[in-house]
Amino acid sequence: MDYRTINRMEEKRDNPYLQNTRKHPVKLTRHFKIFDKAIPLMLFALSVVNTDVIAQQDTTKNEEVTVVSAYEPTVNDAFKLNISPKLSEDESEKPDIKYSVISKNIDSRLGVNPIMAAKIAGESAPKLYKNYVKLGFATTLSPYLDFYASMLRSKKSGFGVHIKHFSSAAGIKGYAYPGSGETEANIYGRKFGSRHAFSTELFYKQNRAHFYGFRPDDFPEITLSKKDIRQTYNLLGVKTLYESTYNRSSALHHSLKLNYYYLWDGYNSSEHNLFFNADIHKKVSFFNFSKEQKLGIEAGADLWFNNDSIINENTGIVSFTPYYDLKFSQYGFHIGADVALQMDSSVSVHVYPVVTAEVQVIRSHLVAYAGIKGELQKNSMKSFSDDNVFIISTIEKRFTNYKLGEFVGLKGSVGKYFDYNLMFVNFNIEDMPFFVSDTVSAPSEGLTNKFSVVYDNVRHSSFIADFGFHYKNKFNAIISGKYHNYTLDNLEYAWHKPNFEFSLMMDYNMQDKFLIKAELFSFSKMYAPVYQYSTNNAGLQAVTQVAEEIKGAADLNLGVEYRYSKVLSGFVNFNNILNQRYYKFYNYPSYRFNLMLGITYSF
Repeated sequence: MDYRTINRMEEKRDNPYLQNTRKHPVKLTRHFKIFDKAIPLMLFALSVVNTDVIAQQDTTKNEEVTVVSAYEPTVNDAFKLNISPKLSEDESEKPDIKYSVISKNIDSRLGVNPIMAAKIAGESAPKLYKNYVKLGFATTLSPYLDFYASMLRSKKSGFGVHIKHFSSAAGIKGYAYPGSGETEANIYGRKFGSRHAFSTELFYKQNRAHFYGFRPDDFPEITLSKKDIRQTYNLLGVKTLYESTYNRSSALHHSLKLNYYYLWDGYNSSEHNLFFNADIHKKVSFFNFSKEQKLGIEAGADLWFNNDSIINENTGIVSFTPYYDLKFSQYGFHIGADVALQMDSSVSVHVYPVVTAEVQVIRSHLVAYAGIKGELQKNSMKSFSDDNVFIISTIEKRFTNYKLGEFVGLKGSVGKYFDYNLMFVNFNIEDMPFFVSDTVSAPSEGLTNKFSVVYDNVRHSSFIADFGFHYKNKFNAIISGKYHNYTLDNLEYAWHKPNFEFSLMMDYNMQDKFLIKAELFSFSKMYAPVYQYSTNNAGLQAVTQVAEEIKGAADLNLGVEYRYSKVLSGFVNFNNILNQRYYKFYNYPSYRFNLMLGITYSF
């Protein structure tokens, strides 16, 4: 087999269109045109490629091929190449890079000069003077003296003396001599320690008055001199206070009070009073949500020893008041109980719940509060004479029981200058005293110029409104109004108790040269019992009680002080500018318009 035969065999093996030539011999030259039409362009290209290969091997020879077979053209199935083209991805390795930071300190020092601390010039403390005196004289023949003497500033102690006197000798047309006077003297001292402070005060007060509440011309049958209608109250006493001054809130804080006074009048009536009070409290932490909790107890004893021309009696009140204070967020609570032992001819126990709740609706601007409380009070010779100096010396002194009462209110401030407090109070009161004219001690029929008291059970409701306006140290004003409603068991009216009270107090500092003060006091009408005497057909005397109306009034006062220097000034006071003659008690008129001139001096 030569190389040509081998080439044809390889050509036949590789070309599928030449594999059946053995069965169908035919000359390629004879059927060239048919072959040219039947074979696809692709196969023709492949045969051309093979022919080119042979031609390259031997281009100088010709050869005739005889195929013995009938020609049967066939087309094989096409096969899709399932090979997708891919781009070769060369795998790359991440280089292992090693680096290091070369640290180097940079000198960042700056040449800054030190800043000197700012010096704040604080307000210098005003100079104090050891002594102060105020002298005046009024058109009602009223001398006035007010004197203070005290130590200068001290962190360890304090000591001072105060003396005051005011009296009137002018008459009131148509009435008996109304002369009156008040004199008082106080000596006080204080001692401050690191843990405790002690203070004491020794005082004396004299109050002189005359029972001028009658018209002498209406009683020609009797003659009463100034001495016959004079009354004098003398009060001598001492007050002491010992209290802790710990800085630590967790310490056991405590305070002790011990007071005593002796009161006697010009009709051989006297009263001794001994008052003791102790308060112990400590910060506690019962609840984790509050840091302001206080638990304490207060105990006290108030004892009276009375002596007059009719009766000698010893009475007193012993009280215990445990309490607990709780504050958290905008809420505050005070919970306690007041246990009071009433001691007179027998011993009785009164228990009053004490509960107060407070919530700051708008912090510092609107605070709502409410609560319940009760109290036992003793009416004494001192409490009555402080309210009305025209009482009889043998006045009846009962206990007044303020049973369970309720109160609710709103308080707060508007801005920096305005504050307010609105409160409604409602109490059930047992044995509330009311002043009435005394008919037993009257020297003549109808001459009822002294007062006694009657007691009644009362339902007392009050609405109280207080407003304050303060502008720096230049202007201050306080407005207060009270409305009362009394529901009584037996009495026709709440004698000598007005339903409405109003007060206005203002002061204005004009360039530290003029100090202007104004006061207005007003009250509505009230009623007093008046007794009318008559004789019946049988010759018996009858007494009829009727209600006498006391008109309401307004008392306007104005004062102006001119400061000539820091130590010397002069003043003038205009009293009862409206020139009203009003009555606070039945048949006891006030002075009309009057004025006072005076000076003040500090040294």
